Order: sequence, then structure tokens, then C-alpha cells
Amino acid sequence: MASFADLCDSALPPSQEHSAELANVGRALARMPTDQAEILHLVGVLGFTYAEAAEILGVPIGTVMSRLSRARAALKHNMENTDDGASGHLKLVGGRDVAH
Repeated sequence: MASFADLCDSALPPSQEHSAELANVGRALARMPTDQAEILHLVGVLGFTYAEAAEILGVPIGTVMSRLSRARAALKHNMENTDDGASGHLKLVGGRDVAH
């Protein structure tokens, strides 16, 4: 049986580098339009499907897809243009769609 400490290893605070990267992501998201940040959060962070996000937002699934595409491009652009320029390696993934 695994000890509690073994199970909590993944819950350790992020390294200084990861903390700085997370702060950069936060600043990049803050510079985005609300609808773009919202869709990234729903799909990329919370893991909702496109259909679920569409239902939550009360918009067609095509709107979710286009907002997500624009949001990913805007986040990548914002991250590449941070003050330290250290986030040029950002790869945006996430979200899932289910067959209807």
C-alpha cells in the first residue's frame, strides 16, 4: 500500500521555473478577450468537450471551435511576446470532441 507521502508527490509546489511560466500564462490570459479566455478555460483546463462547452455558453458548436482556434492563437502570440520571451516553446493542446 502506498504511503500518503508517495501519493502526494505530484501535489508538490511547482519549481521556480514552472511558477514563472504559470505567471506568464496568467498575464497572457489576462490580455485576452473574455470570450477567448473563457473557452480556453472550459476546454483546455476543465476538459469539457466542444459540445459541452457550447451548451454551457449557449452558442453553436462551430462558435466554440472558432473561438477556441482564435484563443489558442492569441495565447501563443501573447506568450511569445512576454517581457522575458522565455515562453516561445509553448505548445497549446487540450480539449476533446465526441462524435455526435
